[in-house]
Amino acid sequence: MSALSYWHDSLSPGDDLTPRPALPGDGEVDVAVVGAGFTGLWTAYHLARGRPDLDVVVLERERAGFGASGRNGGWLTPAFAAPRERLVQTHGPEHVHALERALRDSVDDVLAVCAEDGIACDALAGGVLRVARGSAQAARLGDAIARERAWGVSDEDLVSLDADALSTRVRVAGASRGTWSPHGVRVQPAKLVHGLAAAAERHGVRIFEGTTVRELRPAHASGEGASIRFAVNTTRFPTSP
Repeated sequence: MSALSYWHDSLSPGDDLTPRPALPGDGEVDVAVVGAGFTGLWTAYHLARGRPDLDVVVLERERAGFGASGRNGGWLTPAFAAPRERLVQTHGPEHVHALERALRDSVDDVLAVCAEDGIACDALAGGVLRVARGSAQAARLGDAIARERAWGVSDEDLVSLDADALSTRVRVAGASRGTWSPHGVRVQPAKLVHGLAAAAERHGVRIFEGTTVRELRPAHASGEGASIRFAVNTTRFPTSP
C-alpha cells in the first residue's frame, strides 16, 4: 500500500514508483519549475516540446503526484472554479469566452498527449452527466440550462434530457431530468501524473524529487543543501523594450 491515495494503491505492480534522486548540488538551468503536480509537469512538458533547446528542471519536495494531482476525483472537465458572472464583471465577456474555449481545448490536449506519448491513464471520454432528483433539483437544473443557453451554449455542447431521455443513459431512482455535455473525460489521475512525468523526462526534462525549495527570488531558487539559478541566459529570454 502506498498510503498516498486510492489511485496510487490501484497502480499495477509493474508501475515503477522508484523515487527520483534529489537535486545533487548547486547548478544553472534555463527554467526551474517548483512542484511536480499537474500544473508543474504540464508546464515543463510543453516547454520541452515547444523549446527543446531549453534546459528545464522540476523540483519536487516529495514525489511526482504526491499532492492533489494524485488524489483528485478522477475527472477531467473544462469547469472553472470561479463563477462565470464574477469573471464577466472583472474581465468582460470576451475574455471569459476565450477562457472557456481554452479550457475545452485543454481537455482535448490531454487526450492528444496521452495518445502521442503513450500515457495509459484509463481515459474514457464519456462526457459529463448531471441528474436532478426531486422538484428543487429539477428547478435548479432548469435555471442552469437557461443561463447556459443565454450565454450561447449550443444544444450540442449541453444536451437537455427529460426523464425518458435520461433513463436511456442511466436509471436513477426518482430522477426527473438531466443534462449531458460531451466535454468530460474520466481518468486514473495517478497513472496520468506518473505517465506525464515520464513523458516529460523523455523530452529532456529533469525531475528532482525529495528537493525542498525554501526560497524563490528572481532567477534563483534555494532549498536544503542546494540552490539553482534559472533563466541565466538572457539572450534566450529577451526583455520587452
